[in-house]
Amino acid sequence: MLPEGFVRETFITGLRQKHARILPQDIAFSVENGWLPLIAESLDQIDHALDRHGWIAKASVRQIKEKLGDLRIYVRPRRESASFPKALSEELSVIRDSYTSRSIVTCEICGDVGQLDNFDAYYQTLCRKHADQRRAWVASGRKGDPFND
Repeated sequence: MLPEGFVRETFITGLRQKHARILPQDIAFSVENGWLPLIAESLDQIDHALDRHGWIAKASVRQIKEKLGDLRIYVRPRRESASFPKALSEELSVIRDSYTSRSIVTCEICGDVGQLDNFDAYYQTLCRKHADQRRAWVASGRKGDPFND
């Protein structure tokens, strides 16, 4: 559950400041608010892993998005021709897999316990309340915003 008075832009600004070494200022946070705390935790772990392996200045987060109902955070070397050492690559994979697994049980909208489901060929992880709203929106012809109208 997101805290009372949660402000998306303030939260994201804080993440950009805290993780300026690995997070480009123009990167899009292409997810709903419920996953932002997962992203914050993941960025902490990614930052520490890159720092421990001496890659903090040589890598960055390239993309943060939802895909097929789960959270994806892509970290790549800054130089296209570079490759992560095996130990770092394995550590980043563990971090990625952990947060992907957590995202499919966390409502993307509010952060409550959720479930990955198929909403008329659109996969999304939602709590019961938001899943019902998504289903009603689909049934009504997809008019407006399913969560804010």
